[in-house]
Amino acid sequence: MNIKLFGTDGIRGPYGSEGMNDHIAYRLGLAIGQHLKNQNNTTGSVILGRDPRISGENLQRACSAGIQNAGFQALDAGTLPTPALAFGTAHLKAKMGVMITASHNPASDNGLKLFSAKGGKLSIPEENEMESLILATEPDDIYYEKGKEIEVCHEYVKNICKFFPKNFLAGKQVLIDTANGATCSTSPEVFSRLGADVICLHSGEGIINQKSGSEHPEDLIARITHTRACLGVAHDGDGDRAVFIDPSGKLINGDQILGLLAKYAHQHHRLREKGFVATVHSNSGLDASLASIGVELHRADVGDRNVSDLMREVGCNWGGESSGHVVAHDYLPTGDGLFTALSIACALIESNKTLTEITKWVELWPSKSSSFGVDKKIPLDDCPEIQECLSQSIESLGDQGRILLRYSGTEPRLRLLVEAKDEKLVKDIFSKMQGTIEKTL
Repeated sequence: MNIKLFGTDGIRGPYGSEGMNDHIAYRLGLAIGQHLKNQNNTTGSVILGRDPRISGENLQRACSAGIQNAGFQALDAGTLPTPALAFGTAHLKAKMGVMITASHNPASDNGLKLFSAKGGKLSIPEENEMESLILATEPDDIYYEKGKEIEVCHEYVKNICKFFPKNFLAGKQVLIDTANGATCSTSPEVFSRLGADVICLHSGEGIINQKSGSEHPEDLIARITHTRACLGVAHDGDGDRAVFIDPSGKLINGDQILGLLAKYAHQHHRLREKGFVATVHSNSGLDASLASIGVELHRADVGDRNVSDLMREVGCNWGGESSGHVVAHDYLPTGDGLFTALSIACALIESNKTLTEITKWVELWPSKSSSFGVDKKIPLDDCPEIQECLSQSIESLGDQGRILLRYSGTEPRLRLLVEAKDEKLVKDIFSKMQGTIEKTL
């Protein structure tokens, strides 16, 4: 086997494919055991959990068998959100955690996310070591073994409630779309414990992520205008992200959500270094809006692990992606869509305004983006026509905009983003760049 297994967030793909099957899960279990031995561990446990996908149980049992055959104990946390698995790994002092999920992907996909003993994502060198160990293992047979069952969600719910005022949502109605995923019980329970009258959509009666959740909030948008809900929350399948709808049915832009979280933490003197970490994808308007309140925006590469790594590097305790992943290091070293939702609810209740009203201060700049199929990912430095056009375009923008030009990490495509304060300038530069790219590549 000679393939790349790990992507931006663990191993993921169509279940039954070369890179995502029971054999891979079993070999991952063996690799985890060897990885722990390489760190001078001789005993200990690894916690495994899953989202509700049909393929999850086989993948979990195969991975558990590999872990136990390598000399470590596999613990079965059952069906639970990814952040609950991350919390449980640290809380129960396990050596590692494995979450079987494909996050927001269709039900036909599945994946394997790995967590360190502290509940954070593995580093790239650690993933590279793990991948080498997996690919070097060629077992003739595959084994399935169920780990010892443990309870994690009860302590996870108790812990997250500690971070918010008791009963602060009393008298408020909240609409939650759990995407028929891993948050079907936890998110409604926590919101209810904190006083909310909860209405649930897609709470286990259908297929995970199918026309539901953060990727498809259409039902939530349609439903909220017929309720008295002050907030609509849509999770992805494993619960590490959330998107938000206001009572009018408006989907709030993810960068405006990041801006609100940064501003609220800053106002309450809970924003370390007066800084916030986002990714290269976040709109320049977020940068300008945060600067206006004295908060510095730091940009990381795409992926919540990269956000978390840069947060540690610059000393920030808040960061996130406009897609809905938010990391709050005072809570967990990885993202939790429920914690994000409760943080937004706190800001909302305190303001006594609508979500649209308290996020509109983040003024997003006009932007245009697209991607272009390529036969080969030729280094852009080796494309003089593109470099010349890029240089001229950057000069035209000055400090009034930016251009992001990069190859996709998962597809044979070149992605282009142009932003500026002036919409006409965006269109002119995008057209110029597009023409050069299509002619050159």
